[in-house]
Amino acid sequence: MKSTNSKSIFPNSNQLFYDLFNTAVANVTEMARLLDEAVNAPTSYEQKFNFAHIDKLKFKSYEITHRVFSESGRMLISPFNRKDMCDLASAIDDVADRITMAARRINLYNVPVITQPMIELAALILQTSTELEKAVNAMNDLSKSAIIFELCSNIKKLEAQADSVHNKAFADLLNNEKDPIELIKYTDVFAAMETATDSCEDTTLIIESILIKNG
Repeated sequence: MKSTNSKSIFPNSNQLFYDLFNTAVANVTEMARLLDEAVNAPTSYEQKFNFAHIDKLKFKSYEITHRVFSESGRMLISPFNRKDMCDLASAIDDVADRITMAARRINLYNVPVITQPMIELAALILQTSTELEKAVNAMNDLSKSAIIFELCSNIKKLEAQADSVHNKAFADLLNNEKDPIELIKYTDVFAAMETATDSCEDTTLIIESILIKNG
């Protein structure tokens, strides 16, 4: 039985928004999982299949974001400030954008070798996306604010790890890659992958702001 003491950012009358945000972050986690599988795929066919699926899920992310914007404009009562709702929806969609960008660069550049830093960055993107999903899921109950803040902190630590992987990979490229075209390709791929974790961290700032305003 649900506790009567729990306070929700998403009141029952606005369950629609809770469902939309949950669907949005679940979609992002699935995109991250597909990217992680792609860089570990044994064949180029499996890799390209995952990249194509990521593109489809990006369109789904756009649709969810548009729905949040349109519904928040129509509702007389909303879970919290309309701007905060739109900012959160946009931030989650930005994560989807960055994952899509990383996948497209790997695919379009025909990266000859999936390097260890790419595998590590994909794993970190999946971890940050998973933690982000947990944080948004928990926003239905403000009594879980301590847990949400902890999840946001975890995301920031993971993003710092991604920074370290990216910086080391870039330094190794400068020192060892002799082909300027390959240098540009890998630099762009590493940057796109690291930016995906940056977007997850940016989303935590919005979540924390919402919690403080509605606490």
